[in-house]
Amino acid sequence: MVEDESAIRRLIVVVLRDLGLETISAPDAETALGMLETASPDLIITDVRLPGMDGVEFTRRVKSDGERKTPVLLTSAYGEPRGHQGDGFLPKPFDVDTLAEAVASFVG
Repeated sequence: MVEDESAIRRLIVVVLRDLGLETISAPDAETALGMLETASPDLIITDVRLPGMDGVEFTRRVKSDGERKTPVLLTSAYGEPRGHQGDGFLPKPFDVDTLAEAVASFVG
């Protein structure tokens, strides 16, 4: 989970854990990229608007790693960015059920 707003990040982590999923989170894309050097998540959820590198560029970098096949779900309150390389998009605000459905579509 990559989200710069700590309250939203904590809420999403709680929801994912309630679904029985193990989670790791980062406040920005640079930190998340560093975490991906040792972590192999089943799904990455990232906000589009992040400080520094945005979620679209972060997704591009994740997808450019030919070894990594991790799906990326982008979120934003500002609409779906054109031409992104993510595997899905979830508009904000979203409720717990919508988040759970979106995650389940990737991790079963």
